[in-house]
Amino acid sequence: MVIILYTTLASKKKKGGGPMRSRSVHTLLIDDTDAAAKELAGRLQDGFALGKQSVGILYTYSDMEVAELAQALQAIVPFPVIGCTCIASMDNGGFMDMAATLTVLTADDCTFAAEVSASITPENVQAEIDSTYRRVTEALGSAPGLLFVLPPYSLDIMLDYYPERFNAIAPGVPVVGGLPSYNGTGDVNATLAGGQATPDRMVVLGIGGNIRPVFSVQNVTGVDVERKRKVTSAKDNVVYTVNGEPFTDYLRAIGLPVEELTQGNTTVTFVSNPLILESSEGGGYAFARTLHAIDLADGSGTAIGQVPEGATLAVCSLQGEQIVQAAQDGAQALVQLMQGEARDGYQFSTVMAISCIGRHLLLIPDNARETAKLMEGLPPGLTLTGFYSYGEIGPQGKQQRNFAHNESLV
Repeated sequence: MVIILYTTLASKKKKGGGPMRSRSVHTLLIDDTDAAAKELAGRLQDGFALGKQSVGILYTYSDMEVAELAQALQAIVPFPVIGCTCIASMDNGGFMDMAATLTVLTADDCTFAAEVSASITPENVQAEIDSTYRRVTEALGSAPGLLFVLPPYSLDIMLDYYPERFNAIAPGVPVVGGLPSYNGTGDVNATLAGGQATPDRMVVLGIGGNIRPVFSVQNVTGVDVERKRKVTSAKDNVVYTVNGEPFTDYLRAIGLPVEELTQGNTTVTFVSNPLILESSEGGGYAFARTLHAIDLADGSGTAIGQVPEGATLAVCSLQGEQIVQAAQDGAQALVQLMQGEARDGYQFSTVMAISCIGRHLLLIPDNARETAKLMEGLPPGLTLTGFYSYGEIGPQGKQQRNFAHNESLV
């Protein structure tokens, strides 16, 4: 089972105020940052008028001069630009694996507030989330209708801390976003704001005013019931025992080469065999976790994200066709939700997508299929913008609480 979520921004027409509009443009000039910035700004200006308030979201391929591009672009556009690095992105041109994309949201009846935290550590993460959110609400003048959050990538800080803290300090406010990604070969993993690229700061965009986002949650199922076990011992993102037995014994029992998973490059094996966890909290929901490491000494497995004690765990075998089918099913569900809101006079402009790099890896060499299937299922006229992430944030469960996901499309 893989959790699929989509966020669509809606803005209702009001007398004297224009609804939210958006445009996404891209450049392939990753070896010339000045030319890339000029191309992005030039394509944006082609017949696209800005409203009273605007904000830009920049996704840039990690193996380019990221800081130089952020600085050059911020110097020539009249609105704040935030964003992050990634190994691939998506827009209306399709799947982009070596590009920079810029999406601009603009409106007369919506407000935007972009804030960046100080350097985040395990010791100050809660305080920095609180402080950054407070500055967002002060700038907006009220609670936002949507938060777009890009935390820094740090294996010392579980992604779960971010949605859980926002649930506590901003109850009822939907949060979407994800961790920046990079190739890990000397390139950059960073968040972007104010013309700067930083490896350890969180960027938060709050959108207020006349906005009503909608979300669709789709699951890919197919876990063999015989593989299910109860998590009997776990702490944070480490699972020690299932059904009272070492986690590594469970992996051996279902046929995974445990000894081989302690050495070499195991990324593809881990992402193609995600942990599916079922929780009874909040009315019951399921979510995915990607393994990061195996410890033969204590029989444990470390995941990217929290593994709660008492949950039901199973290893799922994920295939490319499941990813493509899930994108199609999710787009269809999203269209139904948009049609429901449209009866109330709302116009939808933007689909914000954050997909897991594991999905990208499993679709190689035809890794454009997910984006293509998503575009195929969406109505014409919508702006698509997104990137491939190390971990995704989006609503989950019947109560739509914000949640940290792995191997998902948000």
